[in-house]
Amino acid sequence: MVTLSQARELCPKAARRVRQILTEAVTHRSFTLPPELRRLSELDNALDAIQARWPGAGDAAADEQRPVFLLSAGWRSGSTLLQRLVCSSDEIVIWGEPLAYTAVIPRLADSLRVLSPHWPPDHNLAPNLDLASFSSNWIANITPPIHDLRMAHRAFFQEWLAVPARERYGAHRWGLKEVRLTIEHARYLKWLFPNARFVFIYRDLVDAYRSWRGNAWGSVWPDYFSWSPVVYARHWKLLLSGYLDGWREIDGLLIRYEDLVDGKVDLQALAAHIGIQGVDKSVLEKKIASPDVGRKRRKKWITPVERAMLSLVAGSVMKRV
Repeated sequence: MVTLSQARELCPKAARRVRQILTEAVTHRSFTLPPELRRLSELDNALDAIQARWPGAGDAAADEQRPVFLLSAGWRSGSTLLQRLVCSSDEIVIWGEPLAYTAVIPRLADSLRVLSPHWPPDHNLAPNLDLASFSSNWIANITPPIHDLRMAHRAFFQEWLAVPARERYGAHRWGLKEVRLTIEHARYLKWLFPNARFVFIYRDLVDAYRSWRGNAWGSVWPDYFSWSPVVYARHWKLLLSGYLDGWREIDGLLIRYEDLVDGKVDLQALAAHIGIQGVDKSVLEKKIASPDVGRKRRKKWITPVERAMLSLVAGSVMKRV
């Protein structure tokens, strides 16, 4: 039974929480989104332009790199379980959200967004000049070919992720799992590594939010993410809507977290898609909690207001899945 004094204490807290939710519903729209999210359509257009103007920049037949990218529609959606499952093959190292807050992949991909069908002009891209002719020609904007730009981006990931996987663990395959990358970022990675394999995983929004609720995890962009169901649902909707529309385009595999834990995912087909011999299905039975030392575990619940906000923001995608 709630006493009068307890009710007086709870009411202001509830009212304050509702105000915070409504405030975030207004403020966490496009003008507060980080540049890497506001400009996703420009990145998509740039990747189309790159494929059209320089189709030979990524030759799959000549590429031996076959990284694996496990992309999840937000937090608490099974990406770590999937990561452990793939690593159980002992054939591949899957790094876990490496330096997530630095937004390495989104910002590298964002650097390409200015490329278009008309820029840069072809005469800037290392015209056929010998070094002796540099002093007698206009070379103010001379630039290496786009092929070399692509190879430089590839070299970054190889030195950062592939080399440590090989030297530390003896693994010749490498990859990463992330909970922040959109389908446009997947297209960028596919441009760099045409033989890369992608697995997309998602979870029921209400269950994912309930599992995440109460955490202070942030997105890759400072101060973008918060505890609000509005922002969480927007993040889930942004990622999953892109996955649903584009996973086939990049030869990916789309799975539900619920199907994975219920044993409804064909693990041999998953292994074949990735290009490994097999996985240890007993991994699905092991519960390994994150190392939150001293953190009190408690049952999580969500209010009707939070449910309504989740549905209001992402109801259209919730119906699709």
